[in-house]
Amino acid sequence: MTDDRKSGIALIAGALGGIVTMAIHPTGAVSLTSDQVAHLAVASAAAHSLAMVSFLILFLGTCGLVRRIAAADRFAFAAVVTYGFACVALLMATAVSGFIVPDIMLHMVRDVPANAQPWKIVIYGIFQINQACARIYSIAASVAIILWSVSVLRNGGLGRGVATYGCVIGPLIIAGIAIGHLRVDVHGMTIIAFGQSIWFIIVGAQLCSRLSSAPLSPVLP
Repeated sequence: MTDDRKSGIALIAGALGGIVTMAIHPTGAVSLTSDQVAHLAVASAAAHSLAMVSFLILFLGTCGLVRRIAAADRFAFAAVVTYGFACVALLMATAVSGFIVPDIMLHMVRDVPANAQPWKIVIYGIFQINQACARIYSIAASVAIILWSVSVLRNGGLGRGVATYGCVIGPLIIAGIAIGHLRVDVHGMTIIAFGQSIWFIIVGAQLCSRLSSAPLSPVLP
């Protein structure tokens, strides 16, 4: 199996894992019993663990992508660095949403009702960390897709169609978040994950179809 095929499989598997994560992502409610919160904690841990593994695999695939389309203009290299930054933000967001907030909710429902309001303030404050990290990931990952796409348009290595798509979907996601029409709640992140995953899946499929793993562009020193 060539390096390109391995990278392509990683991109496809990671992107599909991200889509599955959003499909099984639990949604909270205003009032939950102790048993419901415990069930929510288990479901949330499972979904966000899958997200962590999926984006680790996806990042490994992008390292192979850079090897395929690397060129002297450094656009591809800048893209993988930006995507690495995005994955750090995603790790923080998934840790907060998948493990920290559910654990605090368990403590809240087991405490006396009179203390509920302070717990809610703590949960709200910590949840804002999740929201900030989710925005950072969504924007940084979109910038990375734009940079990879520009590299392909300038230097080749992949189809121009997927590069054009990347140059369209990336700015749309960034603009949607910037003007407030695209929120990073479960619904909004599902849209973002789906839009970005299409790009990764198509790129992965093209890498899998390569007959040789030799880079098409000059290898950077």
